[in-house]
Amino acid sequence: MDFVESILKDSRVPYREYRCNSPSPIWLTSGNQLMSSYRALSRFATVDRHYRGWHAHHVVEAQDLERLGVASKFPPYEEQLTVLLPHAAHIQRVNSVLRNQAPKYAAMPAADLLAAYAAAYSLMGNYCGGGEQRIQAELMAVVRAIFRWAGLV
Repeated sequence: MDFVESILKDSRVPYREYRCNSPSPIWLTSGNQLMSSYRALSRFATVDRHYRGWHAHHVVEAQDLERLGVASKFPPYEEQLTVLLPHAAHIQRVNSVLRNQAPKYAAMPAADLLAAYAAAYSLMGNYCGGGEQRIQAELMAVVRAIFRWAGLV
């Protein structure tokens, strides 16, 4: 079992394999979110016409793993868990809120960083048709699973 699937199992987010032309597994959650490694979703977003222009977003960003001193516990950047987001949701919502709540070079305890992710993911809306609350709950369950993997909670 790869890292992405291990985190999904630990998060208890219901998921199944998304049938597509990807050589790597892509998972579809019950909230209609596509999750996989950065490498798989980045490639997928360039070849599937329905997702062209979407972004693979690290559910917990690599810079935050470094900030917390746990980056060495995780696979390389390309293999970390990501969710496929529309451009505007990624740049204008998630990244802008994260940078406001958790500036890149600020030292922050894990609890404060967890709160920053909760604030960012509370603004996701119903971008994939799975329901705003379910989408937010899934993303936060994955964040908490990643924090557990790191030994932070």
